[in-house]
Amino acid sequence: MSFFAILELAIGMIFAWLFMSISAMFLQEWLAGLLQWRPKMLEKTLENLTGSKTDNAQLYSHPLIQSLHSGPTSQNKPSYIPSKQFSLAVMDMIQNAPSEAYQIQYTIFDIIDDLEQQKPKNYLKAIEKLKSAVNYTQKAIAANGNLEASKKALEVVKQIIRQVESDFPKVKPILQKKFAEYAERQKANPTATIKTDLSAGLTALGLTSPNLQRSLNALSLDTGSDLSSLDRSLNQFRENIEAWFNNTMDRLNGWYKRRAQFLAFGIGLIMAIIFNIDSFELANQLWRDPTVRQVIAIQATNLVESNQVGVSDIDPNEVLTLAMQINQLNIPVGWIGSPLPMASDGAVFVGDNFQKRCVLTPESTVELGGLALGDYCYPIINTPVTNDVYGWIFKFLGFLVTAVATAQGAPFWFDILKNLVNIRSSGSAPVQSATATSHK
Repeated sequence: MSFFAILELAIGMIFAWLFMSISAMFLQEWLAGLLQWRPKMLEKTLENLTGSKTDNAQLYSHPLIQSLHSGPTSQNKPSYIPSKQFSLAVMDMIQNAPSEAYQIQYTIFDIIDDLEQQKPKNYLKAIEKLKSAVNYTQKAIAANGNLEASKKALEVVKQIIRQVESDFPKVKPILQKKFAEYAERQKANPTATIKTDLSAGLTALGLTSPNLQRSLNALSLDTGSDLSSLDRSLNQFRENIEAWFNNTMDRLNGWYKRRAQFLAFGIGLIMAIIFNIDSFELANQLWRDPTVRQVIAIQATNLVESNQVGVSDIDPNEVLTLAMQINQLNIPVGWIGSPLPMASDGAVFVGDNFQKRCVLTPESTVELGGLALGDYCYPIINTPVTNDVYGWIFKFLGFLVTAVATAQGAPFWFDILKNLVNIRSSGSAPVQSATATSHK
């Protein structure tokens, strides 16, 4: 076989793996969106970063992060948070930590966490009311400097808390316990300070969030001892928080990519088995049939030329059209062939006046493996004989190769295919007059 033929064989195989990878990519994105993998992984990662579920709840309730939520009632949490918004939200949390509104808000989120774990009677209705109280704590925090507005908002919060205690007796012990802890913290709580006094905020933050305080203290070490006096120190502190966040997001991206690769492998294996896509059998057919090999190479060239930007530019409808066109070629894909007319005794013509009996598990040469449905026999194709154990093992290995190739991802195969197509285009293809034959 010439170099040009080997090149076309490689293009054909990579084109098939690219098609599998693109299909898996679409399915994977659909599953990820349906199951909310990205938002859930981000939320769990930030929970580890902030130190507790309660601290994370406060972060997510911050207006800068809340603005990234989606849905009619902002119920969908973000799958991505810009590092600057994260750092600004954290610094604002530090600055507000000494305030009464912040401490009450933390207590409410702590109560909600306990209710979700213990699940007392009517706890969901109680949580709904408590979340309405959180909205008023946000108003109290936002009214910084306006003591009257802050006082009114907190009065509404306390009314809601009293109403929850009255309406939900099973929830009352949890509220009393958490607000007793809040009262103890208030005894040690420093006097509320102006917005630029981060050191007082860090001290107050330690009352509710010691793990978060410890991390932030470490990030403030190289900003100077007096955080409130120099803008340069504040900027450096914010940059340190952003770097801390970005490093965590880099690890999260690595975890997500590994999960995505495992999922792509699973999708690829399932698709290979369902559609009988055996890489070894496909390579063998491309090796033996130059017409099919050249047609697929041309299809691959057209795909590359129409999508110069990369995989992200490929239209799903274009992939579907290609699949339908390739399906007309004589390639060993699929389990069931074109239906054959069947006589009343189960006999089908498979050649010139040559008959075979349509049975599911043929045991002799006069029997054809297939499904007898109505007046037709649907032959089972592209399989080893029933008792060929090694043939079936080899076929499953072909499925595994397809799955492993799928897991490499569409961008990987598209880049390789683009290079091979460019090499092929620099030469001259041998002329072939034959046309691809249909296997159906």
